[in-house]
Amino acid sequence: MQAIKDTVFYSEVIKEFNFHFGNFYFFDGFIVSEIKTGVDFSWEHARQVIHKVTEFYKTSGSDIIYISNRINEYNVKPADWLKFTMYTFKLKAYGIVANTTIKRRNAKLESLFIPTKFRTFNDVFEAIQWAAQLNDARKQPADKEDAS
Repeated sequence: MQAIKDTVFYSEVIKEFNFHFGNFYFFDGFIVSEIKTGVDFSWEHARQVIHKVTEFYKTSGSDIIYISNRINEYNVKPADWLKFTMYTFKLKAYGIVANTTIKRRNAKLESLFIPTKFRTFNDVFEAIQWAAQLNDARKQPADKEDAS
């Protein structure tokens, strides 16, 4: 698996936020996170990221896609996702890049707590392509009229 900094996509990062628990790359309409090794990612961490998202994008999150690029070994506190779903911040979609069976199983468990469009990917390229397609669909007019 590749870190965002090691991909062609890094040049498209609009803003990068580095926390003690992970790095977050803000793109046009989506975010890619890379949590650091050994972290127990919790609601307290998520709240810090949510604050940056609302501040930077000026949104409640409903038009933002979140991609978790799981390049490192860390834990997610699944029960804390209940706090996330009760919070007013709602994502448009949530993707997890997981390249092992164990990571995919953990993602499946985590998806039970996420009340939004959810998908897993084998690599970050697939995930970013998915996010770009969802964003392109958002930018298309709802009712196309014939130009003739």
